[in-house]
Amino acid sequence: MQNPRLELDRRQFLGGASALTLALVLPGREVQAAAAPGTAVNAWLTIGSDDSISLTIGSSDMGQGSFAGLAQILCEDLMVDPARVQLVQGGPTLTTPAPVGSAINTVGSGVTRNNFWKLRDAGATAREMLVIAAMARVGDSSRGSFSVSDGRVTHLPSGSVFTYGQLAAAAALVPAPTNAALVPDSQFRCIGKTLPRPDIPLKVDGSAVYGLDVRVPGMVYAVIRHCPSFGGTLAATPPVPTGAYAVVPTRVAAGTGRGAEAVGNVNAVAVVGPTTWDAWQAAKRLSLKWTLPAGTASLNSNQFLADAQALMASTSAYTASGPNPAGTVYTVERSTAEVATALAASPKVLEATYYLPYVSHACLEVLNCTVDHVAGTRCEVWAPTQSAKSALTLVMALTGLPESKVIIHTTFLGGGLGRKAELDFISQAVQVAMAVGKPVKLMWPREEDFTHDQYRPMGLVRVRAGLDASGYVTGWSYRNVSPSILAQRGAVLGAKGDSQGYEASHDLPYAFGARLTEWVPHASPIPVGFWRSVGASINTFAVESMMDELAAAAGQDPYAFRRARLTDPRWIAVLERVAQLSGWGTAAPAGRARGIAIGAAFNTIVAQVVEVSATTTGPKVTRVWVAVDCTLVVNPGSVEAQIVGGVVHAINATLFGQQTFINGAAQAKNFNSNRMIRLNEMPQVQVALMPSALADRTRPLGGVGELGVPTFAPALANAWARLSGKRVRTLPFYPGATMGG
Repeated sequence: MQNPRLELDRRQFLGGASALTLALVLPGREVQAAAAPGTAVNAWLTIGSDDSISLTIGSSDMGQGSFAGLAQILCEDLMVDPARVQLVQGGPTLTTPAPVGSAINTVGSGVTRNNFWKLRDAGATAREMLVIAAMARVGDSSRGSFSVSDGRVTHLPSGSVFTYGQLAAAAALVPAPTNAALVPDSQFRCIGKTLPRPDIPLKVDGSAVYGLDVRVPGMVYAVIRHCPSFGGTLAATPPVPTGAYAVVPTRVAAGTGRGAEAVGNVNAVAVVGPTTWDAWQAAKRLSLKWTLPAGTASLNSNQFLADAQALMASTSAYTASGPNPAGTVYTVERSTAEVATALAASPKVLEATYYLPYVSHACLEVLNCTVDHVAGTRCEVWAPTQSAKSALTLVMALTGLPESKVIIHTTFLGGGLGRKAELDFISQAVQVAMAVGKPVKLMWPREEDFTHDQYRPMGLVRVRAGLDASGYVTGWSYRNVSPSILAQRGAVLGAKGDSQGYEASHDLPYAFGARLTEWVPHASPIPVGFWRSVGASINTFAVESMMDELAAAAGQDPYAFRRARLTDPRWIAVLERVAQLSGWGTAAPAGRARGIAIGAAFNTIVAQVVEVSATTTGPKVTRVWVAVDCTLVVNPGSVEAQIVGGVVHAINATLFGQQTFINGAAQAKNFNSNRMIRLNEMPQVQVALMPSALADRTRPLGGVGELGVPTFAPALANAWARLSGKRVRTLPFYPGATMGG
């Protein structure tokens, strides 16, 4: 992506008469759910008479390499080198069809898998339009007389060669053909190859523009300070401190309220100054008084856990007529055979409870947003956002401006992880810009980022499982108690509850005699949100830890125990691959042990083997092996990088990650109290990608951005149990660890 702020204006668009511009639909999750195919256009392919090729993309670049991957997909059927394609960051729009690159939500490991077939069709359609233009030029209507290679159309009988640029103007007048033939899998030149990513040089040489890099003429700087306790409101606006320009109270805007942070609450102030440093120091000095809601004293981690434990005994079943308050038991899946009966008849029954705490996102780039607002005239926003379309709607609501007067620029993201799909920081920046009448860059100090996150939910999971004399799992009873991400966003939950809560706990391809899977919403008002692998990171830990405990109770090898009970050939193949990769079955080096786990999310299956050694305080991760089946791999290098990055994310969360609360106030306020692994602690990670299946529109493709996370924690816990004889069921392994130790 050469310029993350580049967008096509109307003059440039209309000036494309000498170019072939093709509209195509790239549906995001919300488009797939709410619109029929073809109702929205959110990416454009343009081939210019100068042989330039550009692809306008509405998704966000969080470092996952999706921009390069989309170009790689397009170029397979367009038959050009991906290095020739200029990737342009598109802006959002609410119009249908969209005139230029409408932004989609960048969530759910979905950018590549959701757009694969649309981009292939776009490339093939454009290619055939160019061939039709070449046919008209030479007067030969036989498609067999033409070949296409490397951005050129060759007329075989005459040997005449035309570049795409020479044909673009004529091709623009050709009706787009339907069902243009795609390149056969056996002839792929781009898909499945590790190709360079054009964003990497920009990030190395410093020319990439992140949100924090944006500068606007006449800009002032703002720094946010929230009420320390969630749910608190500003009692009185303080006077402007020395060295500052203004103090602006900000309210929770509609659509951004989460948990205790209710819509309309003035829960923060922004201090505005000539530089970020000046505003930051003034904000620190500011004396603020807050009004705390009743019950604040009960908003603490011990109480949240006690409430979750009580909800394990809840018997209030979901009813279609409602109201289904917190504590309602949602049945996710139930077998015909009764689990209670199966467990009662089992010679051996295991019961275990697993607990995972709230965890911060801890993105390297703190939340920030730049806004240039002119009352009644326009509003221009620069933000590192995963949800540009939602940001557009929000800005229109706050300013009262029509869509035509609002411009959203999506910058590079210095980490997203689901946190930058939220809009609270954008709402605050717009409010401040409206109040001071100048362009404003608003920034959250790191302490605000940690203490006012929208955390991965805490989760308490109880599993009961029965074994017969041969080690067959006769019954499986599973209950997850956790706060609801979707309910905090106003969703009306259906009969199964919140899909983010029970993700990766149901439809497991293990042969169980009877099964019951339940989810129970926790009433904690701490704001929760989407986090890298969300529910899968909670449930896979519980599921795969229990599978290891069952294997031990049955006296069987953990790998062999799983292998014998899996019923899905893809799961079996992935499990076998990671076992082969890690040398499972051979002795681990002296003083070390290995653990194994497998799971799935976003249509991708991942198995991990983790090797650990012992320190005086607990485990040290020495090696990690990962096998991945995402159905079809576009860029193996990018997939491997995402999996390794996910492993690092999982190491941090499993060993150290937790956010605790006292009187509604988050306690871990910066990296010094939110330990991360150091460079010399990084284990060797080896990734094996399963061979790609043939491209098939009927087979769902898998995502990879989040898949390095879920299976790591159980594999680590399983390895540590084998090495030490101690089963860890509560994460993190090192609660309270700091960067000092």
